[in-house]
Amino acid sequence: MNTLHIRQLLNIRENIDKIGFALATASIVGSIYTYTQDENLGIFIGLWASAILIGSKRIHDWMN
Repeated sequence: MNTLHIRQLLNIRENIDKIGFALATASIVGSIYTYTQDENLGIFIGLWASAILIGSKRIHDWMN
């Protein structure tokens, strides 16, 4: 891998919205799995996806 490419990937200021999207996706996948074990906990975990998306977008806007 090119050194410049690695630096671009590690630049959190530019990628905070992408990181938030990945975390929201992980929250949805985790909530589906948890829902099979405990319905209420699965719903609670799934509710965080929208907060993560909105929060990461706000942070991205503030930083740039």
